[in-house]
Amino acid sequence: MESNQLNEPLQSAYKRFHSCETALLPVHNDILHAIDDRHCVILLLFDLSAAFDTVDHDILLTKLKSKFSICGTALEWFRSYLTNRTQFTLISGKKSQSRELKCGVP
Repeated sequence: MESNQLNEPLQSAYKRFHSCETALLPVHNDILHAIDDRHCVILLLFDLSAAFDTVDHDILLTKLKSKFSICGTALEWFRSYLTNRTQFTLISGKKSQSRELKCGVP
């Protein structure tokens, strides 16, 4: 992403030297400037951290094809990424039985 200059300048997630703090600083700065300029400030926040935990893979693939016209190699790339995924829990060296992931984003 970096070598091809594809990073979004305002994105803080998954970027080196960026964090929640670097994401919040510009927002905080904008709020303070708006208040200084005697503007009304409203901040609306959504917690989307679990938004994709229940996405059914088959439904997602169907929607990608029917609603967004993603097909061919691109659709197969998504299908490949989402199928044959498993997960397990490891606690104190003891591993649970592996289960197939049929929903959620790996």
